[in-house]
Amino acid sequence: MTFKTMWRTESNSKRRSIRSQFTRFIALLLTLAMVAAACSETADDTTTTAGADDPATTASGDDGGDDGDAEEQVDLLIWVTRPYYIPPAGFEDLMADHPNINITWDVQANDDILQQFLRMRDAGQPLPDVLAAEDSFLIETYVEAGLVGPHDDIAAQWQEEDPDLYDSVLPLAWDETTLDGTKYGLSVTANFDVLYYNVEWFNEANVQVPFDSLDDVLDAMRAMKATRPDSIPLTVQAQAGQGVTTLKTMLAAAGAPFDGPVPDLQSDGALYVIDWFLQAAAEELLPPEAVAWGEDESRGAFVSTNAGLILDGFTTAGDFNEAAGFDYPDQWNLTPVPLSQSGGGQDGVALSAARTWAVVDGTEHPEEAALVLRYVSMTDNLIDAAGNGSVPMRQTNAIDDPRLLEIWPFFNDDLKQAYLSSEPTPAGPGAGEVEAILEQMFGEIVVGTDATAQELADKYQPLLDEVTG
Repeated sequence: MTFKTMWRTESNSKRRSIRSQFTRFIALLLTLAMVAAACSETADDTTTTAGADDPATTASGDDGGDDGDAEEQVDLLIWVTRPYYIPPAGFEDLMADHPNINITWDVQANDDILQQFLRMRDAGQPLPDVLAAEDSFLIETYVEAGLVGPHDDIAAQWQEEDPDLYDSVLPLAWDETTLDGTKYGLSVTANFDVLYYNVEWFNEANVQVPFDSLDDVLDAMRAMKATRPDSIPLTVQAQAGQGVTTLKTMLAAAGAPFDGPVPDLQSDGALYVIDWFLQAAAEELLPPEAVAWGEDESRGAFVSTNAGLILDGFTTAGDFNEAAGFDYPDQWNLTPVPLSQSGGGQDGVALSAARTWAVVDGTEHPEEAALVLRYVSMTDNLIDAAGNGSVPMRQTNAIDDPRLLEIWPFFNDDLKQAYLSSEPTPAGPGAGEVEAILEQMFGEIVVGTDATAQELADKYQPLLDEVTG
């Protein structure tokens, strides 16, 4: 089955990079260094700014001539992390309603917008007017650097002028980047993790989904191993520097509490997850060679039908959909991560990684820039962007629109509920160091260890606690 979508197309940028949480966390650690370095640097030319000769990334509300209108001509520049977050029709409708506004966007796919903003500001260069689809956990750093200001007035004016659209946006879209009671952006879309499975393998092993518990997932892996002794029941990535999304998602699902980015490894939920992975490794349900695997290798094992199960982001479905001879729903499908250790009640939460749109502090046109936030939150624009490769939305009319099933035929009620009940991925100061420590622990588990869950918690918790003091 082929989805009605253009997944993973990045025609507006010649650059393509795999975004990893580790890279983004390292960006936080580099912020101060970048500020210092900016004093001795001139602005670089690593970006490709859209212009009139680039119709794919430029749209205009008029021809630039003098039409005698007394309204001031407003030029807005948007920097966006990926092209598929821009509505496929661009901003034509918005500019048709506001002929004095000209909107240009520039795709910055190198995941370094924060560093570029810092260098440009310190070099006295003008910044873009709108920051688009940035990782929400980075917004606090933008705020602390004076790059993003309060959005309370923006929200209030929106609510007054278009209450129906405003009310359709879920509160979490504002709450995600609210600091000390002040709004600092709109996180209207968010990715989240799910379990992808090989349909044939599950049928052979008589595995039923959705899972009631994490225990059931472990039992499913054992059943697949029994029917395919030389198989990889669960493929993971455990290479240092590649992140530990699978581990953190499981920790949250089992109910392990987080203090900022630091999980409490001594908690019941964390000890359960550590032991869960220890059992999986000891029973050869995980590939020990995954200690050297990143995203490409772990996903490759699943797409090549050498693995029966993988925990990955919702948007990865687009990558799987492009694999020849690996079709949904005959060869693969997906199901929510269960939020219970052993069944009988919910123990934890699902996590989501939001994308934030924000008006850049200091723009000469804050009211016009704020219109962009409203525009991308409209139902049709969210649906169209989803068809172009975007992620699920935090907007009630769009999330319930039947057109989504044409784009994501697997987005059933179970997945929708898991998404709507998800919580922001834990983040905060020291997140990069925390990630590195968790990677070390996870790598030790994957290659095999005689240590118990309690011994691993005793070993790594003090290292985590040192990060945040």
